[in-house]
Amino acid sequence: MASSPDASSAFWNVAALASLDRPEAMAQHAETFGSLLNHDFAAIVMPVSDSTGWAWGAYATYLGGGGIQLTALDTLTHRPVVTRTENHADWSLAFGLARKTPRWWSWGVTLKTVMRDLPGNFAYGLGLDAAWWGRGRGWGAGVKVADITTTFLAWDSGRKETIVPHINWGGELDLPRVTEGLTTLFAAEAETYFEGRKTSAQYWAGSISVDLHLGFEAAYRNLLFARVGSDAGRLALGAGFASGRWAVDAAMTDHQFLDNTYRVSLRYMIR
Repeated sequence: MASSPDASSAFWNVAALASLDRPEAMAQHAETFGSLLNHDFAAIVMPVSDSTGWAWGAYATYLGGGGIQLTALDTLTHRPVVTRTENHADWSLAFGLARKTPRWWSWGVTLKTVMRDLPGNFAYGLGLDAAWWGRGRGWGAGVKVADITTTFLAWDSGRKETIVPHINWGGELDLPRVTEGLTTLFAAEAETYFEGRKTSAQYWAGSISVDLHLGFEAAYRNLLFARVGSDAGRLALGAGFASGRWAVDAAMTDHQFLDNTYRVSLRYMIR
């Protein structure tokens, strides 16, 4: 949310793209809760020019899996039986613009399409995100308001559904250098919803709920990276390696009741 910008900022905070000095591309795959869900992400970002301060980014996401069992009544036993197993999927395609101001901060907006495929029904929608990002000496901060206008989903059955806005806000603090070539930082993010989540949220009061994401990163000469943190109270570990134009990153998130989540990403600096 507030960390140094890269191609993933097209999703996390589009405003940060205005601080990029070169185009990048990224692909990511995650096995969420083991094999329960697949989560794929691809993005390309491009600064337009230093003189105008504009940058753009586009991304696509996929979240889906199988295992939805459809049932019917057995005519002999009058008990439900599984007739077939179907898949489900959410897709999103988005395009964002960001602009750097004469000061120390930038802003951005993202227009996105949302498509949802469930057994027997399909929905589509259009949404808008807005973001702010700032960077000072030794610190960074960012805010994203997702679905700021409320995203409407229209189902082929005629039913309407809304995705209400939620806010991601966070900050980063560069810690004192440990030794030559070794840098460290601490980052925190609060994911805030207004949907009355209770047992599914880490903290809640009334209709407001918050999930906290905390992390510590150590980097050696911008070549080797190690991370440890908390993802809504669950242990998160990560490591990365950068060489030339390429960077690869892997991460794991623990879960008490479901299988762990594993993620790997590959980033390429185009020039």
